[in-house]
Parts: sequence; structure tokens; C-alpha cells
Amino acid sequence: MANTGRGYIDNAEGQLHVWSWEGARPDHSPLICLPPVPFGGRFFDRFARAYEGPVWSADLPGYGFSDALANEPTVAEFTCAMSPLLATSSTPVWLTGFHSGALVAIDMAHCFPEQVAGLVLVDVPVFTGPDMASLRESLTVPPQYLTQEDPLNGLFQSMVVDRLADVPFDRAFALFIDFISAGEHRNAGYHAAATYEVEAACEQVEKPTLVIATQSSLREGTLQTADWIPNATLVERDDVTAPAFERGAEVIATLVSDFVINDGRS
Repeated sequence: MANTGRGYIDNAEGQLHVWSWEGARPDHSPLICLPPVPFGGRFFDRFARAYEGPVWSADLPGYGFSDALANEPTVAEFTCAMSPLLATSSTPVWLTGFHSGALVAIDMAHCFPEQVAGLVLVDVPVFTGPDMASLRESLTVPPQYLTQEDPLNGLFQSMVVDRLADVPFDRAFALFIDFISAGEHRNAGYHAAATYEVEAACEQVEKPTLVIATQSSLREGTLQTADWIPNATLVERDDVTAPAFERGAEVIATLVSDFVINDGRS
């Protein structure tokens, strides 16, 4: 069982709120997990407890308890703000990213290659291209909570009251709090993901990369990502359904552990 810790580290914008899990095997390859907007680092709690080695994550700037960026975020700015996480390990780390966090992982590998051992990308969003224009636009619209009739009660109903049977109340409630914590800025991170040139970034990846495609709405983009990244290892898991890091945390942890133990050799 992994022991969970919390703390803060400084960055150029102020501070990052950091989550850490010791793991039963401190000699196992360390991971840094990049969360999906609008959730924080504790999004990976179930996965981190299943992985045997040390794991760190942090709330993205403007989400959870991390200080916000001065400007509207981009993936590059998220990368810069999250980079102090790399100093938590004395050896190169494996970056694990889910959804929008996968794009930050790709960008961090470009910017800090000497500190990154490899990548694990789970369900990668690809919102570029003319056929995605309407989706990109919808993703960037603020929630407009004040114009809705009782919006938080509806979210609470869907995320907490109607949660999966095997998700404890405390876990569902924590994710609900993370989901609404950024207020009207909740979708700013989606805009960062929607405007990131994923294909061009993937084609430059030089690190060993495991791409995991679960049974999700991001499946097509994830398969494209695996094609774009030179020598990527693709694993398709139709048995893992949304939410992947709740229902499939143990499966994903095993896949990641096996991959990093072999230094990215499938």
C-alpha cells in the first residue's frame, strides 16, 4: 500500500500543489503523472496505489490548489509551470499523462529530454483539423454557472450521487470538488489542449513511449497518436471503460510497470 503525501514546490507563477505516493518498492522506476483538466493530482490516487514504485503528481496551474498562470494557459506554459516536478527525482522519470495531461507529458519530454526516461500516454485528445473546429469552439466556452439554473446540484448528482458502485463517496466527492475548483476558468485548460499541434509534437518524440487506448471517445485520436510517434508501443484495452483510472487503474498500473521495468522495450 502506497503512503500518500502532500506539499508545495515553487515555480515561476507561485507554487504547485504536489501529491506523492511512496510505493512498496522505492527502487522501482519513478513516475510523474500529469492530470487531465480540470482535475488535480489526486486524480491518480487509485493508479498510484496500484503501481509499486514512487509516484508524484501535481494540480495543474489554476486547478486544485496550484497557483494560476498569469495568462490564458497553453500546453507550453503548463509544461514550464510543471517542470519543477522533474526535480523530485534524482534519476530520469517516466511521464504518465491522461487526456490533456498526455499533451503536457509529450511537451515536457521535448523540453527536458535529459530528465525524462520515457512516456506513457493514455487516451490522448486530438482536437486539431478542420473537422474539429466546432468541437474546439465548444470546449473553450466558460461554464457560465451564473446563467444556469442550479448547475452545481446537477453536477453533484451526476458525479457523486450517481457515481459508480465501486467508487467510495469520499473519492467521488473529492473529484467533484476538483472539477468545480477553477470556477469560470474550468475550460481554459481544454482550450490549451484544443490548440496544441499534436501530430507535429508526436513526430518529434524520441523517448520510449507506451500508448494505451481504452474503450473511450478518445480512441481514434489515441490510435492516431500511436501512428505518429516513432516506434511507439500501442496497447488496446477494450476491457477498460470510462472512467479509465477508476475502472482500469490496476490494469493500467500493471501495463506501465511491465513497460518501464523493461526500459520501454515491449
